[in-house]
Amino acid sequence: MPIFKLNEKLRKELKKPFGNITSFEEISKAPDKMKGRIIICVGDKTCELALKHGLNPKICVYDSLNLRKKISVPNVIKNYNADEIKIKNSAGELNSESFDAVSSAIKSKNNVKIIVEGEEDLITLAAIDVAPEKSIILYGQPNEGLVMVEVDGKIKAEVSDILNRMKETRV
Repeated sequence: MPIFKLNEKLRKELKKPFGNITSFEEISKAPDKMKGRIIICVGDKTCELALKHGLNPKICVYDSLNLRKKISVPNVIKNYNADEIKIKNSAGELNSESFDAVSSAIKSKNNVKIIVEGEEDLITLAAIDVAPEKSIILYGQPNEGLVMVEVDGKIKAEVSDILNRMKETRV
């Protein structure tokens, strides 16, 4: 799979959330909505808050950055009992290693932490692309809150279209 590269037009388009803006407080009020689903958290703060609110994500993807500033990995993530996969993914890009890591993590019997050297933001697209329908993807929307995406055919088609347009700006 090629490296996908973000262009300015897509950067603006991706500022619009893929799902509903919510909060972990709202999610914790409806625990049955998460029951039996694959939960994928993308982002250090999202992973940290999900774990602190008692969620059991199948996959936590983080890069030790918050709003592009270096941070320490929170203890709740460090202590989360999960296998680890380390990958590289440059800012503004999405490489095949990202898709492979998410796909492998979904198939794993264990929970998985994907530690990204570079930037994890666009891995949300890879997660939506490879996750089975009915999976839940959680990620942070800067200055807005938590986004919850319930993976279905419609959102997969939307992400596929974005990925196809990113291919045109292949590195």
